[in-house]
Amino acid sequence: MTIETAIRVCASSSVTATAAFAAWQAVESKLEEIGVNNDRRRASLIGQCAHESARFKTRFENLNYSAAGLWKIFRRHFSSQAETNSFARDPEKIANRVYANRMGNGSRTSGDGWRYRGRGYLQLTGKDNYTRYGTAIGEDLVSNPDRAADPDICWLIGAEYLSRTRRSGRTLLEWADVPDILMVTKGINGGTHGLADREVLTGKAHAELTGNASVAEWQALLLNAGLNPGPIDGLFGSKTEAAREAAEAHFGVNGDALLAVLRGIE
Repeated sequence: MTIETAIRVCASSSVTATAAFAAWQAVESKLEEIGVNNDRRRASLIGQCAHESARFKTRFENLNYSAAGLWKIFRRHFSSQAETNSFARDPEKIANRVYANRMGNGSRTSGDGWRYRGRGYLQLTGKDNYTRYGTAIGEDLVSNPDRAADPDICWLIGAEYLSRTRRSGRTLLEWADVPDILMVTKGINGGTHGLADREVLTGKAHAELTGNASVAEWQALLLNAGLNPGPIDGLFGSKTEAAREAAEAHFGVNGDALLAVLRGIE
């Protein structure tokens, strides 16, 4: 049970897994220094980055929008729906319009919107962020923005983001310790988009890192024991909790001892 297997179970393919793991190895000591120094925090970084990057496959923002897509997502940046027609399927032109004069970027003609478009596992966006996170990790991302899409830098930016971003008095790394995937997700996404997938991926990563059973395995074992944990979806909800409590009461053991009993049931 290793970081390599934790990354692999969350990756889209063996190719993306190999690249992501090699990059982690290259910066592992720096990740520790930033604060990614226990299995909960490692699982949170891996799971959240996997979700945000389509399982480590996407490291550049996709701005290839249709006119309809532009009007739906970036309506406030256009004077009319008709205007979006001249921008459709032109990613550079789109970026320079929708990201102009904000996040530290210059005007539409500066090219900053495209230059500092989203990159990395967590989609670093805007000149201010390229400056801030580049300084934090010791890389000149302003002069070399494509570096933000290299997997080793993706990990470092992700770790710095989790260590710096606070919600309700705690950093996201501290929320990972709880663990509270909902609070980590809100800190990254601003809402709860993709929460179920983030929970599954974080759970898978943690199971691989610790050798403990994942929530999905607990659910399958409880179901096999004749209890009802709800759907086998990797989410530790009220039904799963009730089923595990029932198993503890029935077998008179809990934790690893209960796991061993459930695994021994044919």
